[in-house]
Amino acid sequence: MNITVSISPEIAAHVLAHFGHGGYEAGTFTRHLLSAMDAADPANLARLGEAFPAYAAAVVGIKYDPEGVAFLQRLASGGIACTNCGGSDGPFVTASASPLCEPCHQGQR
Repeated sequence: MNITVSISPEIAAHVLAHFGHGGYEAGTFTRHLLSAMDAADPANLARLGEAFPAYAAAVVGIKYDPEGVAFLQRLASGGIACTNCGGSDGPFVTASASPLCEPCHQGQR
């Protein structure tokens, strides 16, 4: 099964702040959620990700992808553009070198 997750600039900023890479702090619940995700083993992170997939994807990216911090920083600052349409308003679907906005990913553009 291939699951696509969109990470909004706000989620990117929250995750960056939690890991000390800029961004801005989230509210109390989200701060606790990020702490739980940060401390979780892979199985429990996957379970949390069922309820909060974008946060889980951002946490996995920042912890395990060498380009994760840079990607989330660009996303949080609006510095990412869709490689198909050039739009920069997000949310974006992939953290790879070829990010797509949701409409382009879904074939709507």
